[in-house]
Amino acid sequence: MSRYFYYHVLYVGLINIMIFVPWTLFQNRFHGAVSAMAIAIVIGTIMAWTTTSLFLRFPEMALSDIVKAYFPRGIALIVNVIGAIIWGFAGILVVYAYSSTIQQFFNPDMNPYLFLLLMTAAGVWGATRCSRTIQFAHEVLMLLCTPLILMILFKAIFSPWLDWDAIRVSLGYVRTRPSLNSLSAALFVFAGYNTLVIFNRLIPANTKIRQRWIIPVFCSFFLFVSFFIPIGFHGTVGVADYLYVWSITSDSMIMQYGFVYRVLYVFLLLYTALSLMFTMNTWHTAMEFIKACHPRYTPQPDQYPVKAVNWWITISFAVLTFAYAAWANDQRNQLTYQSWLIVRSISEVVVLLILVWCFFVSRRKRRSSIRQQTAAQNS
Repeated sequence: MSRYFYYHVLYVGLINIMIFVPWTLFQNRFHGAVSAMAIAIVIGTIMAWTTTSLFLRFPEMALSDIVKAYFPRGIALIVNVIGAIIWGFAGILVVYAYSSTIQQFFNPDMNPYLFLLLMTAAGVWGATRCSRTIQFAHEVLMLLCTPLILMILFKAIFSPWLDWDAIRVSLGYVRTRPSLNSLSAALFVFAGYNTLVIFNRLIPANTKIRQRWIIPVFCSFFLFVSFFIPIGFHGTVGVADYLYVWSITSDSMIMQYGFVYRVLYVFLLLYTALSLMFTMNTWHTAMEFIKACHPRYTPQPDQYPVKAVNWWITISFAVLTFAYAAWANDQRNQLTYQSWLIVRSISEVVVLLILVWCFFVSRRKRRSSIRQQTAAQNS
């Protein structure tokens, strides 16, 4: 079962390359981005290790189930609503950003809502599936996409056009104090463990997630690659001139294999699958938080057939995506995404505090029940 956990860690680390995490770091490359990455590695590793360990103390329980068991209903309702907003908005941001990228690089004259419609339709269909089905879909997509994406990343690392002097110059700002925006963006790379807020329901009792040293190794690799490789290709100054910097970076490489020549097309095709995976996961998680608001809701990780409420909730996310696309532009989207990164980072700390509280309360109840059983046996 631990391999499914690492699939989530891996795809969140990969998806940060396509969304606005690198762009945020590039805007702060002279103002603490490098030091923010160093701090994020330490904080992200500690939070990932601690949060994962605490979730394993509550096997087959999502965050909504844990909060429902140890908090008053009013607090549980607030946690579920906030969780639904954060996770649902994550999918909206990624769908909008990626559909804009596709339009810019494939067909700028295309109706901007056409590809958005295709992406949201696929996201809605995937998010309505049960948690077990989504977990299996993750495995298939990761096995198909990860080797090719890693091949492209290593091709960029060993490219003769990579300027290591520019990378060394950017490393010289490691002592600069980081900003909150850059730290929040760097922490997102480690956010894969947060999928346990729902998918912990699929982890049976006495399960151990071993080799957790993989988390800082993989996430640090993706963080450094997403930041330093574009700097090596475009320079410390020129890298800030691009909004879709990794799309431009992939178009700076060529592949001499068969009919494939420009890396850009392969890169965007692979990240189409990853974007759909991210949307499917986030909207499914938000859907489960919304359903948990009902007092009689009973979790069904292997639910079949799909209930109508799943369709209505996820279709509402698609409608909100179109409303956001009608309101947003590049500048508004950047500001919104940076605000979401900060809120998401704060929510990680809140989730950790909730789990710590629930762990101590459950241990206290367990000790109290043991004392009562012992007293009853002695009497």
